[in-house]
Amino acid sequence: MKRLLSVFVLAAALGGCSDSTSEPAAPEVSTKVDATRPLVFLTHPTEPPCSYLDGTGAFAGTNVELARKIAAAMGAELKIEGVEFDTIIPRLKAGTADFGIATITITEARKRDVFFSDPYETGGVCFLYRTDGVKPRMSQLASQRIGVETGTLEDIYLCRHGCDPIRFASMNDAVDALSSNKVDAVFFDAIPLRHRAQTSGGRFVTTPLETREHYGVAVSKHRPDVLAAANKVIAEGRAK
Repeated sequence: MKRLLSVFVLAAALGGCSDSTSEPAAPEVSTKVDATRPLVFLTHPTEPPCSYLDGTGAFAGTNVELARKIAAAMGAELKIEGVEFDTIIPRLKAGTADFGIATITITEARKRDVFFSDPYETGGVCFLYRTDGVKPRMSQLASQRIGVETGTLEDIYLCRHGCDPIRFASMNDAVDALSSNKVDAVFFDAIPLRHRAQTSGGRFVTTPLETREHYGVAVSKHRPDVLAAANKVIAEGRAK
């Protein structure tokens, strides 16, 4: 019960479960760029191939490359900070960072706190499980040990479907628990989970998508110029 209560508190922190709030008006875009300081970019570097630390300890991945393109389009230096996923939106809202990319699902609740770019990718969530295990099913979640990253929409989604998930600080920790048979499956964004399955040597497999979601660049409402640059970079990428 304590764990379920924490989820409802988490839901309130994310703006509540309802996404009925109308979309805010598009911001007035400023053409002024503060060149005296670098853009502060937040990511959660535990999700290859999207965002991770390579063998040298440097930030890498498709999300990081998108951030670098945005900074380049603005002629700005980029400062990358690796942070916990559930701190990204609060940091942007407080204005202590400029933008974040971490397969952040665009929701109406989150739009109350940050601007979102046009979607740069469409994905969804699924389960990762061992090939020698039992395939997880939404109708049987109450009897299974499902790992999830705390502070994510997947956490809330599972609770809404009658599951009391086992929470981890990162997807990597959850997958490690799956490897050691401490959980039966991991529920997370399909892109990094499919990558894990493809690089597991046949040890892991994923289920079909449970949901379809749009991922966007989350931008501080103090930086409409970054929003404009992000949309420009995303549009140019689609045109190629």
